[in-house]
Amino acid sequence: FGGSERLAIFGDLTGRCGAELKVMAAIEAKIPGYYTTNLGDTKSYDEWGTDTVPLQSDQLSYALGKKGSTRRKLARASGSILEYVGSVAFLAGTLQARRRGREYLRWLCDQICCKTGRIS
Repeated sequence: FGGSERLAIFGDLTGRCGAELKVMAAIEAKIPGYYTTNLGDTKSYDEWGTDTVPLQSDQLSYALGKKGSTRRKLARASGSILEYVGSVAFLAGTLQARRRGREYLRWLCDQICCKTGRIS
């Protein structure tokens, strides 16, 4: 892992952001903590941005779903880009889409709240 590489991502903003989050998830899987060490719950108030929501392991597996099906459904319903980088949910997109995504993720995690507690 001594060197570093550059990666160019082309396309529209949504596509670039989704690809960036997928690359981040792959790197985090190879080098745990690379992006998520000391990363808490963050909210961007910009019209386009990225929010993060740390999840507990049982929340993560529930929110991911079988073969990522629940993650894709949450993203499609909210209109946001949703990727899990380690145990942190990254929500990217417009402010309204991120708010919907965070709300839908909270609803989903509330279904198992008696085991894990609420997310913010």
